[in-house]
Amino acid sequence: MKRIFPTVLAVMICAAAFAQKNETPEAPYLPIDERTNLVTYQDVVKQEGTPAVLYERAMEWVKKYYKNTSEVIKKADPQKGVIEMRSSVRIFYKQKDGTLRYKNVVYYNFKIECRDNRYRYTITNFNEKAAGPAPIENWFNTSLSGWTPSQYDYLSQIDEQVKELITSLEEGMMPVEEFVDEW
Repeated sequence: MKRIFPTVLAVMICAAAFAQKNETPEAPYLPIDERTNLVTYQDVVKQEGTPAVLYERAMEWVKKYYKNTSEVIKKADPQKGVIEMRSSVRIFYKQKDGTLRYKNVVYYNFKIECRDNRYRYTITNFNEKAAGPAPIENWFNTSLSGWTPSQYDYLSQIDEQVKELITSLEEGMMPVEEFVDEW
């Protein structure tokens, strides 16, 4: 009896540790477009201004935010008030010691459309850099071969970086107060 109890206890501890290790973590929330089934960040933001004024603000923001605007901007149409871009975010994997190492880039399409007193941004078509199409939507599917919990971490990293991008855009689209030096 004295030998059975420690053995049973050791087996229970190992089983609990194994169960926790194989437990699938909860998937992060990223907005999925119902029509396309793609991760899509889209919003219409009310902002005073004509389409031309909003387009100019958007273009100024793009030039400040991106270092390589000639590579990022794929189409810029001031008459229609549309800027279409292709850019990327970096993802990192966590090593056993907790340090982050560069893994790859994930490309996305980014569109800004300007209308009277509003603009709309659409960020979608996320694909990891690979030889062929590698949509990040596959990272939600735990039944695919090669799936790892780290893919949820990559999705969270993408979500965080895109939210920072959106915050920067919204701040950049605010009217700049002109300083009048009345002395």
